[in-house]
Amino acid sequence: ATQELTGSYNYLQLSSKLGTNNAYPGFASLFTKLSDDDSSEAHDLVKFLALRKAKLDRLINVNGVSIRADIKGTIDVVNALSAARNQNKEAWNIAVRCHQEADNAKDANVQDYLESHVLDHHIEVDRLLEDFKNRFDEAQESELKLVIFMLDEELLNTYGDRRKDIFS
Repeated sequence: ATQELTGSYNYLQLSSKLGTNNAYPGFASLFTKLSDDDSSEAHDLVKFLALRKAKLDRLINVNGVSIRADIKGTIDVVNALSAARNQNKEAWNIAVRCHQEADNAKDANVQDYLESHVLDHHIEVDRLLEDFKNRFDEAQESELKLVIFMLDEELLNTYGDRRKDIFS
């Protein structure tokens, strides 16, 4: 659960950096949505385990929520997407480890929940971010800024301007 909340916080950091510093409202809205999704995933996971009367201390990182170093130094869209993918991969790895622990304990309900909620979520996020990375990689250097602008407009049309949700 701490990892999902960490992801939520880090996505908000990226949203703020790209929405205010770089004026990319589409990317800011994407990261706001990813933040909301991770926060919701954390809440749902804790609720699922609490209803099963499971110990929640294994879900809590004693170090708490932290900003990733690669997010602190992010100044452009390409680096932001790379940092977001790293964040998502880290959460994925933790979920896979939890899935393996549930398998070792022969707890099929937890395995099913992790597969159908947590792991599926991280797979979808990775696919989305990988698609953006591929678009950037396929663009010629002279066209990269145009591709970023067009993708920002596409995200703005998809998610709307969610900056007002944060800054109002």
